Amino acid sequence: MDKTDTEYIEPTTVVTNHARLNSIRAKRIYVYTVEITNADARDEQLKDTQTRIELFAKAANQSSLVFDGREYAYTAHKLLNWSTVSVHSANAEFAHTAFHIALHLHRTYDTQALFKDQSPKETAGTDDLDQYSRGMEFALDSIIRSTGAYTETLDKQHGDDKATGFSVHWEHRASVRVLRSGVYVAINAHARPITNVKTVADLARAFFRGNPGPAGPAWTRFDANVRGLRVCVGSTYVVLNGLTTRVHRDLRINGSSIDEHYKSTDSLDSAWPCAVIAHTNTPVPLELCKLEPQLLPRISGWQRMKLMAQSVLSPTQRQHMLERAVQHVQKVCAETPGVSDFGITVSSELARVEARVLPRPRISLGSSTFAQLDPHASWTIDRQTLYKAAHIRKWAIAVFCSKQQCPESQLLAFSKQLIKTAHELGLSFDESKPQITYAQTNRVYDTLHTLRDAQFILCVVPSTSVSLYGEIKRVAYTQLGIHTQCVNIRNTKGSRTKLVEALLLKINTKLGGQTTNSFQPSEPTLYIAADVCHTTEIGVSVASFVWSIDSGQTFAGTVVQHPKRQEIIENMDVLVRHALRVHYKHTRVKPVQIVYLRDGVSDSQLGDVRRIELDGLMRGCKLVDSTYEPRVLLMIARKRHCTRFVQQSSNFENCVPGTVVTQMTSHNGFHMVAHHAIHGVSKPTYFLITHNTTQMSEADIHNMSYNLCFAYPIVTRAVTMPAPLYYAHRLSGKGRVQINAPFDMLPYFTVKKNAKAKRAAEEDVHLVPVHHNLADSMYFM
Repeated sequence: MDKTDTEYIEPTTVVTNHARLNSIRAKRIYVYTVEITNADARDEQLKDTQTRIELFAKAANQSSLVFDGREYAYTAHKLLNWSTVSVHSANAEFAHTAFHIALHLHRTYDTQALFKDQSPKETAGTDDLDQYSRGMEFALDSIIRSTGAYTETLDKQHGDDKATGFSVHWEHRASVRVLRSGVYVAINAHARPITNVKTVADLARAFFRGNPGPAGPAWTRFDANVRGLRVCVGSTYVVLNGLTTRVHRDLRINGSSIDEHYKSTDSLDSAWPCAVIAHTNTPVPLELCKLEPQLLPRISGWQRMKLMAQSVLSPTQRQHMLERAVQHVQKVCAETPGVSDFGITVSSELARVEARVLPRPRISLGSSTFAQLDPHASWTIDRQTLYKAAHIRKWAIAVFCSKQQCPESQLLAFSKQLIKTAHELGLSFDESKPQITYAQTNRVYDTLHTLRDAQFILCVVPSTSVSLYGEIKRVAYTQLGIHTQCVNIRNTKGSRTKLVEALLLKINTKLGGQTTNSFQPSEPTLYIAADVCHTTEIGVSVASFVWSIDSGQTFAGTVVQHPKRQEIIENMDVLVRHALRVHYKHTRVKPVQIVYLRDGVSDSQLGDVRRIELDGLMRGCKLVDSTYEPRVLLMIARKRHCTRFVQQSSNFENCVPGTVVTQMTSHNGFHMVAHHAIHGVSKPTYFLITHNTTQMSEADIHNMSYNLCFAYPIVTRAVTMPAPLYYAHRLSGKGRVQINAPFDMLPYFTVKKNAKAKRAAEEDVHLVPVHHNLADSMYFM
């Protein structure tokens, strides 16, 4: 238990994005498996979802069956006479193919079982909902989802922008959730880019922000935007599969030019590539590809920024939109054929639930002072010193560009501002003028090796190149054991006080300093966090494992190589033994309790986490001492969910930082809004308590989690999750550069087309340990 007031400040009421499901008139839900097989291909199952839906609608005709488009059909009445039906598709691809559709009773659910007491079980760490309830939840969810999405645009200001090629539409999908406090329909809102131009040529002009110019490398980026688009060519609807590699004027169809083949009266640009029709691989000019409003399969970086800017809604706007979506759900449940047979009634109001607001911790700074928190749970470090400031004896600057791009005078002015701001924060620099070395981007090792005597190296890079950044970090992490801090050229120009402060917070943390001290556990505690990164340039998954080496403010970490897409950490016993030894080396105290925070685990993987990772943690303790049995708290943290909370006064507002809600969960856990939303509606973090043998009460766990959100050292505000989870996330991303080969020469950057050659080259690449100079530091910040 932390040394802080464990009482809540005050109770409050929040409004959710859930509407209560009041009742279901049907006493039973009959679930049937649907088999749609190709009669001409030895009864092979049809996989295309749209064609499956079309064929099933023909076969079901006027029946009350509800089909989810994948595997199951649902009805409120048991089918008495269904025989295998043979139907044909209107899809041109399957025009001459007969399909057989067969139904088999899979399961029957008693709907009244849903409305029994859903209070959590006594044993923490077990699924509070049995498999029967989960199966019925899935069935009801599929029934309501079959009604489709509710879509609306707020106004012209929110995204009918021809310059981007799309308008912003809000798509609302309803899903059923069985929670501890009852059965609800959750409204999930997503902003979608919907095309608003007439042709693919207009889409290209929007993508390139003007005239695209002749075919070249830039068009390869637009290729991904075209794939999957449904267009009308003449009077035929087709799906596009990218762009041609050659330009319009160089292409032929059956010996005829493109202009001769299509006989178009439109003005066609012969210097552009053509679109490729899927299945037939026929080229077609972009000007002849007519677009109907549809979801863009992919958008570029600047378009994504536009989408994010246009889709920001205030809490009031969002709640009013959700209220309209609830009315739509009521309407479709009552009027949609098949769905209406179940008699599902949904409340017309969004649910209001009780919440609690946690007390804020005291943030200790240097010179025995305390930070003054504002209502947004943030503070400033102006005219204040850090809790523990680093002493920098020698440092250097490595510039990976020419002197024309970044003059030495510019760097000297930047370093002067850096040192001045550092002294204000309490950091001390022995050298006022660092050694400056200019180098080429292909001489990373040689450059850093000549500066290896420096305590840290400030690396000035010309762009946000992943390959250059990765090579700098690889050499520093694995070969030289030097702390580095990268900064873009443009950020060294002019006076940028806030940016310099942010850089110094990162440098101070890497060199063993401490920005603040936000809490002190009442008994020796080892904090552990883990995460797994699956999107890496080396073709494998990277698991990160971080642990505290003091009371919970300073951490060390390591990375482990996993097979691609493997989420569960199998060698937990070895990692925990190492963490305990390092923790004891720094504190000379054996932890009484271990708090294990895990990120990125789904419901289907909870059993594996308890069975493999938790058991491995226990074995790791036994490897240190056969009699050592610390108390353990295992919590799963999730950000990938659609639950939202707002407070209502005169208008809807974001929740106060520190708001905790325990009712809207299906497990033993809680939602917490620890941060202040910069824009839009704040997204809570969902904490799932899967194992707890500590003496911490529910309030103690809430306070501990909230206090850890103030411990992230490179910002001066509360963050969305406890700091150890951020460390694990950063290390899983940074750890991918700890490899045995030059990062900029990886197959990811050099082998573009040949997937087989790419996989073969990746087999020789593997992770290596971090240099011993950095082993017990927060080098990954």
